[in-house]
Amino acid sequence: MWEMTNPWWELILRAVIVYFFVFVLLRVIGKKQIGEFAPFDFVLLLIISEAVSNGLISDEYSVTGALILAATLVAVNSFVDYLSYKFKKVEEVVEGEPRVIIQNGQVIEKVRTSEGITQSELEATLREHGLKSFSDVLLGVLETNGKISIVPVSSIPPRPKADESPRPF
Repeated sequence: MWEMTNPWWELILRAVIVYFFVFVLLRVIGKKQIGEFAPFDFVLLLIISEAVSNGLISDEYSVTGALILAATLVAVNSFVDYLSYKFKKVEEVVEGEPRVIIQNGQVIEKVRTSEGITQSELEATLREHGLKSFSDVLLGVLETNGKISIVPVSSIPPRPKADESPRPF
């Protein structure tokens, strides 16, 4: 139960390799998939975890080995979080950057297609924000978590007329 069949350093190395491989794989599939798990996406994630589990454990079935693997994965994740916090470049690689997808009522098609977002998904986002059309949107940003933030045109206060000067309180 406690006796390991593999050396401890091999388990740590396996965990680090698998962690970074899965990280790169998830970055490649894009923001949309990470932010909005459909049932199919959830099944895919479960299958990926099952597929990489053999690469993690090899023929190691001891409790000690499982604890080393779990601790290594948590440590690597904490280390990546720390590096992301300390260094802007690392944060950009790990988190990605927000992308403007709607500006001044116009959908930026290049961003929409490169991120794999359908027109109907954008329209659903408008409805979620209580808006009727893209012309009601000043700015729409695809955030790093896959969600779309909307700044409606109505959020801008009206400008004072030319003959009106701002009144002090």
